Amino acid sequence: MQVLLNKDVKKRGYRGDIIDVKPGYFRNYLLPNGIAVLATKDVLALAEKRNEKRVMQKEQILENSKDAAAKLKGLTVTLKEKVSEKGHLYGSVAEQEVLDAIKAATNLELSKDLILMDPIKELGEHKIAVKLGDKMEEKVVVVIEALEE
Repeated sequence: MQVLLNKDVKKRGYRGDIIDVKPGYFRNYLLPNGIAVLATKDVLALAEKRNEKRVMQKEQILENSKDAAAKLKGLTVTLKEKVSEKGHLYGSVAEQEVLDAIKAATNLELSKDLILMDPIKELGEHKIAVKLGDKMEEKVVVVIEALEE
């Protein structure tokens, strides 16, 4: 029996997939919990339209990621921070400060979960990885300098 999944099911499929299941599994678990519906002709046509739309959205996201990667390639941003007399940072540089510097330099609005970094606690050059999607990653050089007062 073929069903259309409304939610992800572990080891079975993802939302929008059409899978084969036994009638008892559908009747006793999938249907009562709203996880799947019976795959009729109308449902199959609707699923095909949704799948086409999902493919178009993935292509658009991939195109946007390529544009962002081109802007980030070879990018170096400089941040000036307060330091002690010995040359140590008073605090640390977090993701948000790096994101703000990238936005100022490239006009790209990125989210914190795309930046792969630990807080920076030292002066100098640091390479930060920006994950833009599946197998797409760019390195951004962040230079931390002492703030001249």
